[in-house]
Amino acid sequence: CDVSLQDASPTRVVIDLDCGELQFAPRRKRCDYLFVGEDEDNDWIVTLELKSGRFKAADAARQLQGGADLADSWLPWNSSFRFVPVLAHGRTVPKEEQKALRRHSNRVRLRGKMKQIELIRCGTSLAAATR
Repeated sequence: CDVSLQDASPTRVVIDLDCGELQFAPRRKRCDYLFVGEDEDNDWIVTLELKSGRFKAADAARQLQGGADLADSWLPWNSSFRFVPVLAHGRTVPKEEQKALRRHSNRVRLRGKMKQIELIRCGTSLAAATR
């Protein structure tokens, strides 16, 4: 599974949170990528989890929250931004998991911003999730 960066913020950093050189605690849940970008209107923080097969909404939410927690520790305190947790999937998502993703308990928080997980298909532009 992957996403397209076409039409995404031209000024950006994408951090692979599975990269071994970053030396995170091995047992800590975290998403696959952290996207930080800026365009003329907004600064963006996007936590991104890629799933090609079956998944549990609660597990994906924990992974996205782990990425948000890392972002929180790296961001300057006075920064303003739009935050979007994104789950890209490669198959049809069962209705029960779609419902579970919308539950309040599976929302992702970054500095007081509680966000519902945006669900997109693998191969979709990341910009589509941030509109």
